[in-house]
Amino acid sequence: MFKFINDLSNTSVSIILMIISGLSFVVMHSAAKYLSNEIHIFEIAFLRCALVIVVLAPMIYNQGLKTFITKQPKFQFFRILTNSIAMLCFFYGLTLTPLSQLTALNLTVPIFTTILAVIFLKERIKVRRVIALLIGFVGTVIVLRPDISINFGGLLILSSALIWSMSLIFIKKLTETDSSVTISLYAGVGMIPATFFAAYPFLTMPNLNQFIIILFIAISGTIAQTLLNSAFKRGQLAVLLPFDFLKLIWSVLIGYTLFSESTPYTLWLGGFLIISASSYIAWRESRKKKL
Repeated sequence: MFKFINDLSNTSVSIILMIISGLSFVVMHSAAKYLSNEIHIFEIAFLRCALVIVVLAPMIYNQGLKTFITKQPKFQFFRILTNSIAMLCFFYGLTLTPLSQLTALNLTVPIFTTILAVIFLKERIKVRRVIALLIGFVGTVIVLRPDISINFGGLLILSSALIWSMSLIFIKKLTETDSSVTISLYAGVGMIPATFFAAYPFLTMPNLNQFIIILFIAISGTIAQTLLNSAFKRGQLAVLLPFDFLKLIWSVLIGYTLFSESTPYTLWLGGFLIISASSYIAWRESRKKKL
């Protein structure tokens, strides 16, 4: 098996890592949504971060003290700051939004990244990318369905996607110098203060069953983040992004099985428009870098 993996190209390995990472993220979100009926979601977020160092302990032991050393502390700080806000928005939105809908809305990250590049980096944008942004916006509106009601949970997920798009820029920069384990370690430990502050008014003592689920959330979340870092380190975002669409399929299956959530056709239509726009934007970005 290991020989088979070694024979694969970096691109193929990065795609496999991206798919497993996406599945792990959806599994973590499902477990957190399930447990939020018993424990406040902010406490789950805090304990998920607090247990990161325990989950990463075997890899830290394997890599030694160099795991604790980062060559870009400034970007680590910015990543921790943006990731903390995005995580709290996302986890709270998780309790208010169907699993498949939040996954579809979270696929807007590349669209937000393009908008941020135009606003803050003064990047010039051509007509075709503007059209892609408009298509992505239409897809988002279709998923949100504001004609039915204003979904506060959906707005939180969109806010999380916006802030997470900033965090991804920092992560991609960090992969140039730091290992995937180092990036995950700094993120997990760094988010403890913000998540503890949010969770403090709601803290309770979990029972054994609840703690096992929290440990599972920490393990699956840490695995997802570490594999995502590894995928970014090996492959190009333009190649990896379309495989992120599989998260929508995982979330629909788990949402229906665990939470009896229905999946309206508007979610599939909106999700298709969002991923199409996101994939085109990423593809144009890769073409631009080659020129």
